[in-house]
Amino acid sequence: MSSLRRRIPIPPQPPETQTMSSSGDFSGPGREQSRPTRNFPISRIAVVAPQLVWMMTIVLGMATYRGNYGSSDTSSYLPLAWYDGIFIHVGPLLPLIPLATRAMASFLSGASNMTKDVSPARAGIVYVLAALIRLSVYFAARVFGGDAMSDHVFLGACVFSAAHAEAVAGLALLARLVVMKSTVFATISAAMVVLQSLCLMGLQCGDSWFTAIYFHMPGETMVSLVLGMLTCQALTMALVIAPAASALELAVMALRESRDIGGRLG
Repeated sequence: MSSLRRRIPIPPQPPETQTMSSSGDFSGPGREQSRPTRNFPISRIAVVAPQLVWMMTIVLGMATYRGNYGSSDTSSYLPLAWYDGIFIHVGPLLPLIPLATRAMASFLSGASNMTKDVSPARAGIVYVLAALIRLSVYFAARVFGGDAMSDHVFLGACVFSAAHAEAVAGLALLARLVVMKSTVFATISAAMVVLQSLCLMGLQCGDSWFTAIYFHMPGETMVSLVLGMLTCQALTMALVIAPAASALELAVMALRESRDIGGRLG
């Protein structure tokens, strides 16, 4: 019997069975096919690109330093003097505008229950922590370093990073609401979050750019730029911007899938 078994050839596996055993396993090739989608660089762009714009803006301002004109009428050479007046008085509160708008959009759409999104409450806590760190660094610099830094640019870094976080979180929420086919009012509110955040980012870049050109020595501006990156911006990027970018990537994937399905059905 043993020699007979050796002589009987083992029938080859049918092609259909081989195909099912290799491609039917969703844990194997299915994951291989999804890797390019997961590596879609939108999350990296959303995290890195705005921060690069901020750094380049400050560096260009330092490179074109001209000193203070010595004029009390700053509106003659500062087109953003009106925003600077607002920023001086209520600068730390400006990111609360898109944050409150996002909270309203999440509440109206029911998207506040989504675990993938960065909740407005969590973002608000991070912004408060960043503000406390900023104040600690500011007072320590005043005690030990005198005027070695630009508090204007340092505060601008915190405001810009918070606006950046709300822009990414707002985009993720907007894409998710489009997939959900949420109410028009909730979708418009999410779009307003993105618009408000982008406007705040642009205004802050412009204001800090003029500050670096006219009101602080390049060394002071550089100290503020580095301190802002190591404190407020690093905290906000780690706890809000990066998770929001991941949520944005998932939302874009879901939006694409819904459009593909709609195109096939149509």
